[in-house]
Amino acid sequence: MGEQAVIQGPSQLSPLEWIMPCSYISQILCFSSSNPRISDVLRNGLAGTLKDIPYLASRIVARAHPKGSVALSSPCDSLSDLFRVNTYADVDYDALKSGAFRPSLFDDRSWFSADLGPGTSPSPVFRAVLTLVKGGCLLAVSLHHQTADVTAYGSLLKIWASHCRTGSSEDIGFDQGWLDRTAIVRSSHNAPADTPLLLHREESAPSSQPPKPAKLETQYLKFSGEYLKRLKAGVNRHLPDGTAWVSTSDVLTALLWGYIIHSEFADDDNTTADGKLFMRIAVNSRSRYDPPLPKEYLGSSFGVTLVTAKKADLVAIGSSTEQKTFTSEIANVAAAVRQSINVINEQAMNRIVNHLAAQDDVSSLKLCEQAADVSIVSWADEGVYELDWGAELGHCEAVRLSSLKGKRYPVVFPRLPNGDLEVLVTFDEELMSKWQKSHGQSPWRA
Repeated sequence: MGEQAVIQGPSQLSPLEWIMPCSYISQILCFSSSNPRISDVLRNGLAGTLKDIPYLASRIVARAHPKGSVALSSPCDSLSDLFRVNTYADVDYDALKSGAFRPSLFDDRSWFSADLGPGTSPSPVFRAVLTLVKGGCLLAVSLHHQTADVTAYGSLLKIWASHCRTGSSEDIGFDQGWLDRTAIVRSSHNAPADTPLLLHREESAPSSQPPKPAKLETQYLKFSGEYLKRLKAGVNRHLPDGTAWVSTSDVLTALLWGYIIHSEFADDDNTTADGKLFMRIAVNSRSRYDPPLPKEYLGSSFGVTLVTAKKADLVAIGSSTEQKTFTSEIANVAAAVRQSINVINEQAMNRIVNHLAAQDDVSSLKLCEQAADVSIVSWADEGVYELDWGAELGHCEAVRLSSLKGKRYPVVFPRLPNGDLEVLVTFDEELMSKWQKSHGQSPWRA
């Protein structure tokens, strides 16, 4: 299969993006400013961003081949389609802030664009809604997941903020290489097209009457960045053979997985040392190419890897208290996370892309070697709070979502200015109570 059958032009979608979720990466950015020029500044800044990234005005359209693949249409949406302004005069920003911007405070309101629903076809690439409230404003930004990952989403916000700060006519140092998806596709041609380890085929589940949904809660828990750094230093002294080091992120992933298993399965008697459990994590692969892809690369560049750990280690981690921290068990699980992350490299990503490009039907192919119920997602390094949006808007005070409608395992939100980390979950009331109890007695809570 020739390259033209895979990709057309540097901004067209790569095979990796064909199998991304048909959904949006969305966040609500909260600002305390009520400057009357905010909407003009954001609109003008987005106009400059659109000149850099014209396909923000495109739609996601189906390709003829392979089945399930997608492409970008020609830009067809106007700036007015991309950016809209709303007003909720009865919403008080200070009340949101005093309530720690908890998800339930955002419920029963429409913060995002109305044309992002399943009835909109072809799907827009980008939408933003600025909502003016008493004493502040909320900027809800949505970017289609089949064009980007969360790292690219963060890069897009950085570009937009730069244009707001400097004026859209000024050069912000934008590099066309940030759009160039051919770097991923070109490097894949020498890779074999056999089924790679890091893909699986998702079987369609038999149709059945769905159970009555439980009442769900969405909550954030906060973790101390300083404590996690100290814990990492201790964990690195207890690593099993074969793992040289682990990161703070590896340690946090181990803690979160331990919370999940302790909360969901602590009452089980099947906690023997031989019991094994699986969990999925996404790994940013930009730095794993040679030469590395740009940090600001605006497409999707990640693999999903499967982590295996002993159930007994995970249950122990979840039961940690200030009096007893299971450092060796944390080290075992963090090492398993690090080993799985190291599976993601240029060769592995090339195999994925090459295999996808050789298929007649990619509609049921998913990242990861096999399905796993538990997944942990990290937005920690997205870099939102450090963005300066200009004198009129300033810095974002909180990144939020309203309550989610389905169960959601941990999502680590962007790192706070003081280094602490917020983690969002959506569980039923019983599981949420256990989750919060584990966190409340832990030494790493903030």
